[in-house]
Amino acid sequence: MTELRVPTIATVAQVTCADGRVFTGRVFVPAAAFRHSGPMRAEEWINEPALFFPFLPDREDRPVLLNKDEVVAVSISAPGPDDEIAGDVSLRGLTVECGSQRFEGEVRIDMPEGQRRVLDTLNRPERFVTLRAGKRQHLVNKHRITRVLEQTP
Repeated sequence: MTELRVPTIATVAQVTCADGRVFTGRVFVPAAAFRHSGPMRAEEWINEPALFFPFLPDREDRPVLLNKDEVVAVSISAPGPDDEIAGDVSLRGLTVECGSQRFEGEVRIDMPEGQRRVLDTLNRPERFVTLRAGKRQHLVNKHRITRVLEQTP
C-alpha cells in the first residue's frame, strides 16, 4: 500500500532543542500553500497544529520525528524579497532569550493599529514567532522564551 505524500521542499535547517542539543539537517516545507500561491512560508509550516515534524539530520538517510514542544528554535534561510509580506508592516529589533540560548533579529508586526506592540505579537495564538536576521530566520517557540529585549532604534 502506498502512502499519500504531500510534495515538499527540503530546506537546510539548524534545530535547537530544549535539552541543549543542536542538530543540522533538513526540514520539509510543503511545496504549495493553501492561502497564497507558491510554497508555504516557514512560519506557516511551523505554526501548523501538528505536534511533530520530520527532520533529516546531516549524514543520515532516514528522518527522525521532532516534538515541537521540545524545540526551542528552527533556524533556516530567510525568504527572498519576492516572498516578503506586503503592506503596512512594522519592524522591531529584538533579542529573545530562551534560557541560555539567545536569538536576535527583527520581528515583523502586521497587525491593526493599536495592536502593534511586541507584546501583542507574542500573545497571538501561534506557537512560534519569526525573527529575521539578515539571510537567516529563527522560528522561536514562544513557550521556551524566558525574556525579550527590544533593541533601541
